[in-house]
Amino acid sequence: MKVHSRLCGGCGRVLILLVLAGSFSRSSSAQAGAVPDPATVSAVMLSDLHLDPFHDPAKVPLLVKAPVEEWGTILKSPDSPTQEADLTAVQNACGGKKSTDAPYALLNSSLQAARKQAPDAQFVTVSGDLLVHELDCRYRAAMKVPKATGDNQSASAAFAEKTTVFVIKQVESAFAGIPVYMALGNNDSRCNHNRLDMHDAYLKATGRAVIDGLAGISEEERKRALVTYESAGYYSVTMAAPMEKTRLLALDDIYMMSSFATCEADEKDRTGADEQMAWLTKEIDGARQRGERVWVLGHVPPSVNPKISISRWLKLCPDGHVDSFLSSDKLATALAGSADVVRLAVFGHTHMDEIHLLGSKDAGVPMKVVASVSPVDGNTPSFTVGKVAPASATLVDYKVYEASNATGVGTTWPEEYDFDATYHEPNFSAKSLAALIGRFRVDTGGTSAESQAYQQHFFKGISASLPGPLWEGYVCSLDHPTAEGFKGCVCGGN
Repeated sequence: MKVHSRLCGGCGRVLILLVLAGSFSRSSSAQAGAVPDPATVSAVMLSDLHLDPFHDPAKVPLLVKAPVEEWGTILKSPDSPTQEADLTAVQNACGGKKSTDAPYALLNSSLQAARKQAPDAQFVTVSGDLLVHELDCRYRAAMKVPKATGDNQSASAAFAEKTTVFVIKQVESAFAGIPVYMALGNNDSRCNHNRLDMHDAYLKATGRAVIDGLAGISEEERKRALVTYESAGYYSVTMAAPMEKTRLLALDDIYMMSSFATCEADEKDRTGADEQMAWLTKEIDGARQRGERVWVLGHVPPSVNPKISISRWLKLCPDGHVDSFLSSDKLATALAGSADVVRLAVFGHTHMDEIHLLGSKDAGVPMKVVASVSPVDGNTPSFTVGKVAPASATLVDYKVYEASNATGVGTTWPEEYDFDATYHEPNFSAKSLAALIGRFRVDTGGTSAESQAYQQHFFKGISASLPGPLWEGYVCSLDHPTAEGFKGCVCGGN
């Protein structure tokens, strides 16, 4: 398929239109009195929580002094009289994002709503990014200390560690008694975003909280998981019952990002990426030999960045440059090549609700990109509740719940849509995604009911429509995760 020839007329509008992602609508498939499928269980899927502990800057000195166990009481207390003015001052001092991340009220509301919508959930996945954007700048502004000189983030390092532990414990408390499988994101660090050292103090400070959430996992596996987590934020565990013979591999793919650097600003250090890829290969091979299935949990999806790539259509085909989230196609290729074992990949990072296929319908891995709780990109917060078949480790269906507002105050979380009812596929498998993406591709104008539904749902709360040329290019990103494959889809020859 050749998309490029139809794109140039819209090149000037592409970047903003990709973000404006469809008219806001709701689709519910719930039928009154529906009987749950006894062969499936519920699972909560969260991503990009991005707690903002600076929402009321006057509370920050109290948080600094208090143990993590007292943070909830402090954050739930009434706002200070100067909260609005103080937050504005912090926002002005740290202008990286125009919108705000999740205040504590929103985080708490999302967790309580997810528990209410899935009272029988058997496990939780969290696809990373627990910390607020621009944490060091916000910390210094709230504490009224000078901005960092150079790249020194040491003043806020302890606060970053405490905030991470608090968020982890909040999730684990909301879902007490069931496993919480936690991955870290590119903002989860004691230094700047996209930066982290191996064997970092941040990993040492947060590891026990992550391992504590692995309810039902053997003590031996928990000990091994802590060792690898403290090395580079990754671990392997056998998923607890009722999942059957399924291994979860949690990555910290910050080390694999194209924009990665160590805390000391070394942009060439790929030790963490290499270590994890070698470990991933070994774990998948071991699972294959033991007859296990595998789920992979991470933050940054192994795919192209369509927002950047599509905005450069004029240069993409002649120059060959494709922007990808990761520094190489190794992870995407490794997962696609292990489709006999890997049943599902779960990621986040884009703050969008996306589907992807790594590989083909006959030998591919379905990938779910979970939308964010944080409203920082102007999106409406959401969470996902999956229906999983433990015997086959298949994600059979899922529902997405969208917040009525972005504050957490008086917020309700009605169902936005149901995957099966909206896209008419029996499960979230490679075969089903290949069929669905195939229908998207044939619908070049993006006008069918399914195409319109995807455009409406993938970026929460924005009312607009993707034009035909942009839709075709975006569809290329759904099943062409490598730079070469994406370019081939867009420019012809694939």
